[in-house]
Amino acid sequence: MHQVDTTFPQGANVDLEADENIDDAEMQSLAGSDVDSALGESEAWPSSTASLRSSIVRAREENGRIYHGYKDGKYVLPTDQEELDRQAFQYQLCQLTFENRLNFAPVHHPHRVLDVGCGIGLWAIDFGEEHPESEVVGVDLSPVQPGFTPPNVHYEIDDLEEEWSFSRKFDYVHSMMMTGAFRDWHNFHQQAFDNLNTGGWLEIQDIDFPMRCDDGTIPPDCDLGRWNELMMEAGRRSGFLLDTCGKAAEMMTSVGFVDIVRIQFKWPINQWPRDVKHKTLGVWTEANFSVGLESMTLALFTRFMGWRKEEVWDFSARVIAEWRDVERHGYFDVYVTYGRKP
Repeated sequence: MHQVDTTFPQGANVDLEADENIDDAEMQSLAGSDVDSALGESEAWPSSTASLRSSIVRAREENGRIYHGYKDGKYVLPTDQEELDRQAFQYQLCQLTFENRLNFAPVHHPHRVLDVGCGIGLWAIDFGEEHPESEVVGVDLSPVQPGFTPPNVHYEIDDLEEEWSFSRKFDYVHSMMMTGAFRDWHNFHQQAFDNLNTGGWLEIQDIDFPMRCDDGTIPPDCDLGRWNELMMEAGRRSGFLLDTCGKAAEMMTSVGFVDIVRIQFKWPINQWPRDVKHKTLGVWTEANFSVGLESMTLALFTRFMGWRKEEVWDFSARVIAEWRDVERHGYFDVYVTYGRKP
């Protein structure tokens, strides 16, 4: 078995320590500037999804949210403007976490690049601008990408859980924030391997469930603790497992990748940590989930857990209230994992 190199970016391997001296003024200051600006500005990105190319979107409404129509039911997040705005914000959170690095795999002048589940297309656009020598192909179930793109970037609507049918192989396959998007992750890794040129790289940047807590401040009987366990149960019932990102290195190994590296980051759920970087990441993570928790929960709970939409709405509001409590010291592991096809 090939050895996996697990590394930590500077400051990321610290044990998170709680800040015992957070006051209301500091909370308002931290939560006010950059995050509010990003939430406001994000509207300009997906709204230029200008059009959502409505003539070919076969969307449908469910429980007050809009979901994709192509391969109906294969994805549990909405595709309405509220969710697209959140995805734009989450992309900024990832860039803050990764210090504006688009990739960690040592790719040099890749000719063809695949962005799996490209969503609103921001990573594909940024990578295409940074690598004008590359052809960047973004693939998603929904046509929610902007009409303006660099000339070397284009998008395709397809289901990558089915057999991949690209005419040519890639030098780099990239996947970001796809936890809960596939039922068969082994198949994904195998198809990525098969569709890479020799020497090509697969890179996965993603969040891993469940939420972690090291000091008992999120007991299983509180609403936040219940949500954490119920999300895992909903993932099991639906087949969209939420704890696959932490196993990416093992799955890469199983299909033949080598030189595998895993880099670990942490997303605190709010601004509870003492150190400045993680406190800032906590502010952004809180904002991301405050907007997106209902999106992440609604379809899973109503389709697979037997909940009514009103129950989800009420429960989500209680969970968010506890999420914002700085006495709750939770965090998510975020992993960047990459490997090479020999």
